[in-house]
Amino acid sequence: MELIEIAQLVTGIATLIVASVLIWQMVIQKKTLDIAHNDADANMSLYAMDTRSRSNEWFADQCTPEFLDKFDKGLDSLTKKEFTTLQTYIMSTMRVLTTEYRLGRLIDNNMQYYRGHFSWELKFDKKLFRDFFEEIQIPRILDNRIVQRKRYSGLTKIMIESWEEASGRKLELKK
Repeated sequence: MELIEIAQLVTGIATLIVASVLIWQMVIQKKTLDIAHNDADANMSLYAMDTRSRSNEWFADQCTPEFLDKFDKGLDSLTKKEFTTLQTYIMSTMRVLTTEYRLGRLIDNNMQYYRGHFSWELKFDKKLFRDFFEEIQIPRILDNRIVQRKRYSGLTKIMIESWEEASGRKLELKK
């Protein structure tokens, strides 16, 4: 073997060693990123639950017996303060759900998560909440100037389906 062949062999071996080290570093970096992603998801989940709990507690504190009686009557029965309380609660809950959806939380795993929150937390079984969504929230979301963004189309679809299921009616979109 000549000197040039030995040099090429050493260069080839050195290249393989460097490539192996780089691959090993990439594997370590991927594991680190996976751990960071899981930590971020756990942190987001805890923060969302904390925000949701505080919002629910606040809303429960605002609900007088008279206000609770109006849940089956509709928007027309509310005072201005009760309407503001309802609007604040719904908007707070919607912000958390929209943010979770935008960040991709549980989209691949379980869209029932979002459906459940529309049905349970936003009380679509109560006329007051259905009226609010029909008259205020859904038109606002479907207004081209505000949303019609593809990234929220799945959440909007679930909200409308949940509303339709709870109300027993098909949503008629106004042109």
